[in-house]
Amino acid sequence: MQCFSLVEMEKYIMDDPYLRKNQTTEHIMACSHCRSIYQGLLEEQERWNRELFPQVLSDSFTDNLMNMLELEEAEHTDKKATTVHDCKLAVACLEQSNGGFTTVTDCKDRSGKGRNRLFKLKGTSFWKLTIATASLLILLSTAVIYAVPTLAETLRSLFARDETDIGLLRAQEFGMVEHPHIQVKDKGYTVKIDEAVADPTRVVVALQLFGPDGKHDRDRLVINDENSIIIKDDQGKVVGELYDMGMTSDFYYLVAFFPDPLQSDSITIEGRLTQLGNKLQNTSVVKGEWDFNFSIDMKEAKKKTIVTPLEGSYTAPDGMTVRLKRLTRMVQGVRLELDTELSEEALGRSPGELWKEQSLKFHFENLQGEEIHSVNTRKTPHKDSLMTQSHLPGDKPGLMHWSYTFKDLPQDNPYSFVWDGYSISEWDGASVQFEPAKLKVQPIPFRFDGDELMLRDFTIEFPPNTNGKEVEGALHLDGKLRNEDRHNEWILEIPGGKTYTTTMRGAMTSEASGWKDGYSLLGGPQLGGLFNFRAQGLSTIPDQLRLIRTVVDRLYTNIDWSIPVEEES
Repeated sequence: MQCFSLVEMEKYIMDDPYLRKNQTTEHIMACSHCRSIYQGLLEEQERWNRELFPQVLSDSFTDNLMNMLELEEAEHTDKKATTVHDCKLAVACLEQSNGGFTTVTDCKDRSGKGRNRLFKLKGTSFWKLTIATASLLILLSTAVIYAVPTLAETLRSLFARDETDIGLLRAQEFGMVEHPHIQVKDKGYTVKIDEAVADPTRVVVALQLFGPDGKHDRDRLVINDENSIIIKDDQGKVVGELYDMGMTSDFYYLVAFFPDPLQSDSITIEGRLTQLGNKLQNTSVVKGEWDFNFSIDMKEAKKKTIVTPLEGSYTAPDGMTVRLKRLTRMVQGVRLELDTELSEEALGRSPGELWKEQSLKFHFENLQGEEIHSVNTRKTPHKDSLMTQSHLPGDKPGLMHWSYTFKDLPQDNPYSFVWDGYSISEWDGASVQFEPAKLKVQPIPFRFDGDELMLRDFTIEFPPNTNGKEVEGALHLDGKLRNEDRHNEWILEIPGGKTYTTTMRGAMTSEASGWKDGYSLLGGPQLGGLFNFRAQGLSTIPDQLRLIRTVVDRLYTNIDWSIPVEEES
């Protein structure tokens, strides 16, 4: 699609949302050039809105205007003097001043002479026109405040600058932005909600908190035990809870994701807010009641949900089979569902409950091989629009049900699902024995299955430089792991003696240039120092120690499978 000009973008913004085309919206969200023009125009519109239409007129505005009209000397002059020019000047003189308006008698013409004579005109039509003009201006300023399009509220809106994602924008395009007009006051503080968006994918709410000074307070509300905002379906069942994503200083960006597409015809948002402030954040605590609730009709959102069955399966050389199931396109997101199943041999490497600790790696690409989105990749940079994911064990060992919900996937352009690999917890037993006191001068390597660590020192650490109140033995190391690190289990064992479980402490990062290669880097000069394996209760340095990895989060990438995704229109 060709990029927009400034004039074309202005027309797009002014068009009725119901008449806009999805591909136009998607182009704007994907194109940095068009998105820059789009956001610039919205910010300009907001600036004009703030300048021309203040939220509150001064209390004295109407009285001053009417008193001025009554006190003016009713001298007869030629009715023809009441020209359109004079009327325009009267309107132009109603300028803002510190949140209110100046009186018309304050206005001066270009020569600097007062325009008081304008109001010495006695013509009835003039008075009617003047009063009507002033009244119209008041009504317009009030109307714009409450009826200005959502997209223009760039400082107070879900659609402000970087906060807008394709799902929110699509909801706006379909006219699915709710305006609950919640305003609850107590103890000088006001909770306000003007925007909410919901569909079977997620709920997003923009909440503002105003203090006694009338300014938005972004730090005083904390969602915790004292404050909760829950979501109930049409049967009264709790189906979610909103939490604050942060992202903006203009409002509390509250969101809840549904792991499965919500089937309810309506939802109710219930807020129980009883405390503002938090001692941990050094803000004074204020007790009060700011409870609220409002409902959102979900029928239209459900009508716009499209389910596309998917076909295709592949079995990896090491025993995992993947089967695509379906793609569910909702207003705010697209949900991919698939199943995986392990062979008997693969299950044997992950006995007990270990097989349930899994992770999949895959990405989507277009016909040109360009990345659209990726999941669990080490590749940098990469595109990640994943909103939520889940995996649940099936009705037999080795069977797993997966779901991934993305902000967007192409609807009109062909693309492919590419499986890059998976990881799963397995018994390991790799170990190395060393003399702790000699590590500083004689480091010992740990090299197994592509993982390379260098053991460099061993110390005894005391509180508060520990993970708890007990003394800890600290094995200092650096290196890299080819396998994943989410579910690895390490122990330190005194040969013939006691065994200590370990916890990890230190900085780590990842590096990779492709979809399947790469490492997790542990410690080192660039990460601020050595990584630690901490053993709680190990209070002396023994003569000998053995580092044992009992469970490894083994990575498999010997996979070569991709399949086109064919969606229903």
